Amino acid sequence: MQNRIQLTLALTALTAALASCGTSTAPVAQLVKVDVAAPMGTLSGVQQGLSAQGFTGDAPTRHYDVTVRDSKGKVVAFNGTTYDPTGAGTTTLTLNDANQFKQTLLLPAGQYTFENKVKDDANNVLLGYGPGSENPGTVDAASTLIRLKSHAVLDPANTTLAPSMTLNELYTDTKFNLSLNLKTATFGAAMATVPTSDISAVTYTLGNVTDGVLNGAGSKVGVNVTSRGTDTDSELNVTASFSAWVQDSGRDTASYQPVSIAFAKQIQTNVMTTDTVMPTLSLNAAAPTVNTTATLAGTVGDDVMVQGVRVYVDGNLVASMDPSDNVAAVTGDSNGGWSAPWLVGAAGTYAVTVIAEDSSGNETRVDQSVTANDYQEINVTGGAYYQDFAFKAGVPQTFRINGARTYIYAWNYTWSAGSTLSGVLKNSAGQTLTTDPYYDANNDAELYNLTGAPGSYIFTVVSSVDQTVQIWAQ
Repeated sequence: MQNRIQLTLALTALTAALASCGTSTAPVAQLVKVDVAAPMGTLSGVQQGLSAQGFTGDAPTRHYDVTVRDSKGKVVAFNGTTYDPTGAGTTTLTLNDANQFKQTLLLPAGQYTFENKVKDDANNVLLGYGPGSENPGTVDAASTLIRLKSHAVLDPANTTLAPSMTLNELYTDTKFNLSLNLKTATFGAAMATVPTSDISAVTYTLGNVTDGVLNGAGSKVGVNVTSRGTDTDSELNVTASFSAWVQDSGRDTASYQPVSIAFAKQIQTNVMTTDTVMPTLSLNAAAPTVNTTATLAGTVGDDVMVQGVRVYVDGNLVASMDPSDNVAAVTGDSNGGWSAPWLVGAAGTYAVTVIAEDSSGNETRVDQSVTANDYQEINVTGGAYYQDFAFKAGVPQTFRINGARTYIYAWNYTWSAGSTLSGVLKNSAGQTLTTDPYYDANNDAELYNLTGAPGSYIFTVVSSVDQTVQIWAQ
């Protein structure tokens, strides 16, 4: 996913005079005010700075270091955020949580490039990079919007091609999925996922034609394989080849480079055996909300191979690992985790059943009673709360917001053309509050100023189009 920062340009009529030899003056070049800003969000209620900006939800708190160059490639210096013609000022501008990812710059009109580096706050690890060549901008009175682009930086050492579900032993004629897991460099003890839009198409190849069969061309998320093997070729080898943004050796930049990720697994040939071991299966407790897509998840394992996982709600199949079931996909990882989406249509109690099957046909079943609520719970602590939510056109979502005292509003920061938001806010007594609704120039926000008394409020929001909406409260 390309990362976009919105730079709104507005001419400011700043002129001055410089004394020359004490007898004459010369005008300073007209400056243009540049508002540098980026939307913010949270992950699981924790402030995460930039939201949906070229990363997936497991990215850490991060900041942007921006280097501005003029039309001759010279780095622009700033005194604070104002152009410094002496060149002695700072040459790196930072967008972070402290300045709410916004800087107001004063620059002479002209052509510029905006190189940007995305780093995690705790370790300063390079997670994303936007070269100046992809980020040109014209600063003048007529320009109103410049979009900066950056790409997530992939670490080949952390990226794997591995079975999507547990595969302890591999036999001849076993059909299974290999998942391509795209990861950044390690920050602390964690890694973030690189969006598939930041890599090229992927080509999969076998080590030898006798290794097995690739069932289709595969994709950026993986490939389906059938193992074969012979008495002289008892190892399955599969390689994924693609191009990605990779950090340049010894430098704080990245470039688009070819990458190869390999998978190898011994094939058990000429073996006669039987499988009487049932799969292991767990389902984590869930608390879904009406009109939202909940994630049902758990773990699954087997002594040989997990063949499939199916999820039923009130007896109806809602997700499966088998595409031929024509329902939502159950996804898994090589560590035994599985997850499935479930769109909850109404409040109430549901019977959820998950069935895991191994490659020998053994099955394990887990049942759980799940209650769906009318609203999503939001707790405002430590100042402002803001988080992204996916909305479907015309489908309301309701939030119970606890602890807000100043304002509550919904914001369509993606500025979808022609879209509108509407909302109803009620206090804990069920009374509808209609004081001070506000829409900005893009008609993308509904705002309610509160009385200053913290409490619980029920906020129902409807979007006119499918889009991401941020809910804010303070």
